[in-house]
Amino acid sequence: MNDVEHSPQANVKTPVTLIGVPLDLGAENLGVDIGPNAFRYQKIVDKLRKTSFDVQDLGNIECKERTEAEIGGDSRMKYADEIIAISERIAKVTEQAVKDGHKTITLGGDHSITLGAFAGVSTAVGANNVGMIYFDAHGDMNTADTTLTGNIHGMHLASLMGFGDEKLINVHSEGAKLNPANLLHIGGSDWDQAERDLAAKHKLQTFMLFDLLTQGMGPLIAKIDDLASRVSNVYISLDLDSIDQVYAPGAGMPNPMGLAYREIAVLAEYIGKKCNVVGVDVVEYNPLQDMNNKTAELGIELIARFLGKEYSWYANYLSQNQL
Repeated sequence: MNDVEHSPQANVKTPVTLIGVPLDLGAENLGVDIGPNAFRYQKIVDKLRKTSFDVQDLGNIECKERTEAEIGGDSRMKYADEIIAISERIAKVTEQAVKDGHKTITLGGDHSITLGAFAGVSTAVGANNVGMIYFDAHGDMNTADTTLTGNIHGMHLASLMGFGDEKLINVHSEGAKLNPANLLHIGGSDWDQAERDLAAKHKLQTFMLFDLLTQGMGPLIAKIDDLASRVSNVYISLDLDSIDQVYAPGAGMPNPMGLAYREIAVLAEYIGKKCNVVGVDVVEYNPLQDMNNKTAELGIELIARFLGKEYSWYANYLSQNQL
């Protein structure tokens, strides 16, 4: 549906709504709950405003701490009731933001925040009119029947496509929020067999790290082009563990064999120019593991690039050293 590239002018202010979700109940990676405020400490709002974004920061969605939340009676879906309640609150915000003509930026927290963030965007634009480009070393496509851990940050993507437990599928509205044909999963390297089976059964579009190393970027660019031609809106979900730990040491699960900086930066820039990106989430940031704030700075850069703006360490250097 997108016959022309989307390349917003640098001097046109893009309205965005930013929210933080300090949720860590969907995973075992303690520390990711302070990710949203750590991004703010690194001046994410100021930096995005200098990059031609009109940013409305709505603060953090209220989340119970692990010591206050009920784990629930089903060990296959730990903290499900609390995660669903939080997801409903997130979805209301992202749906309204998109209806108001804003892009959405959602800062995690663990990856289960995507359940609500995408549900709101999907409801606003229509489930069959939005695609998802999903960066993650893991599949996140288990269900309550296949999970090995009971952690919902490994199930939400399956739920968004209509697979798994109905309570997760029906967050914010009944039924699937993402047509499986409109998913493009990039950077996978550690998938459970059940996830591989689901992807094969439903012919899901994936581009594993192995594919990138053996085939290069060309086939992946073609997949992005194909998605952009079929849907009017694209949502980006970025788990920082898809990026090599050399560049993203502050990922919740640092990855010694993830995407290199030049790969993720080029992909983000291309997607930002080719696709109408309506929302981005950045998840699994643990500032306690970061080094010299490099992961946070990379996250800010990639958000800007995904949303069609030019941002780099060099641009940031110039902005801080202008006469």
